[in-house]
Amino acid sequence: MRDLSWKKASVLRTVAAWVAWWVALFWLWMLLVGDWNHIEWIGGAAAAAVAATIAELARHFAGVSIEPSFARLKSAPQAWLVVFADFGIVMYALFRSLARREVVRGRYVVRATEAGEKTTSRGAAHRAWTVLVAGYSPNAYVVDIDPDDGTVLLHDLLPWRNSEEPA
Repeated sequence: MRDLSWKKASVLRTVAAWVAWWVALFWLWMLLVGDWNHIEWIGGAAAAAVAATIAELARHFAGVSIEPSFARLKSAPQAWLVVFADFGIVMYALFRSLARREVVRGRYVVRATEAGEKTTSRGAAHRAWTVLVAGYSPNAYVVDIDPDDGTVLLHDLLPWRNSEEPA
């Protein structure tokens, strides 16, 4: 009986993940096509169903479970707002390069970070979320996260600590 409840929970988790994939991919389709008519709705639903099935099959055969931390979601709005300031920084670097006829190359920076546990799926989800959200910044992006050392390697065009968040 106990074994049956574990299988039921596994099936529910798989279905929930498939639905989450489908919803995200459907709305991505609608965002990218930019045309809101019944043909695109049907096409988006079909494409999202195929892509969600492939994503769940890949996750199953890779043996990976997804365990997102909802506490990490708090870093997303701040990162999205920093994108506007980073756009100004990138434009400044571009105009400075034009005026001085010297390309601004940026630099690599190593910072301490909370990398998450190396061997758990929650730690992998933490690192993936960090790379995704920190990658919104056009001024600083994550190159690598080392969970053993608890460090992150970033490339900064012009150093500004807010551009590096949440890394």
